[in-house]
Order: sequence, then C-alpha cells, then structure tokens
Amino acid sequence: MTPVTVLAPIKLANGKTEADLQAASKIFQEEFVAHEPGVLRRELVRKPDGTYLDIVQFRSHEDYVDVVKKEMDSPACAAFFAVMDLSDFDPNAEMDVHVSLETH
Repeated sequence: MTPVTVLAPIKLANGKTEADLQAASKIFQEEFVAHEPGVLRRELVRKPDGTYLDIVQFRSHEDYVDVVKKEMDSPACAAFFAVMDLSDFDPNAEMDVHVSLETH
C-alpha cells in the first residue's frame, strides 16, 4: 500500500473562532478519526493568511475514499464541518491528495 496525504483547506464560518475549530477538531479526532485504522496521522495547522489546513495521512488511497464515505454519517464530522465556511466546497471534487514518498 502506498500512503497518501490530503491537504484539506479550512476557512472558518462567520462567527466561528479558532477555539471553536479546535474544540470541534478534538471531538472529531476522539470520536471518529481515532477509530479509523486507515488514518495514519492528522495535523491541524494555521496558515499565515488566517485560514487552516487539516493534513491527514492515510494508509492508502482506498482508505482515504473509505473514510470520506464514513464521514457523511458521522455526527462528530458534521460538528467539525459546522465551524467551516463550506460555500466554495464541491462535494463531488476530490480533495488535494498527494502520494507520500516518505514519512518520518
């Protein structure tokens, strides 16, 4: 299996704060991501422009696709997405997926 890394951009919804994002991210991690064996690691970062990236490494592209499908039925995922401005989000488009060459 070849790991893939997804760079998921996040812009906060109006009225939401970084603290709201972190709280929702914590619940998402504990209640959903931690139970997905196909997720190798996840990192939430703030970019210099004030937006964020959720960087997630998956065991394989197949694991990525499987997790995305499961997210649709997850209350923790819905709560995480609720703090985001999804006005530009295309649910039919694949995220920014990259083949991982090395992980340390």
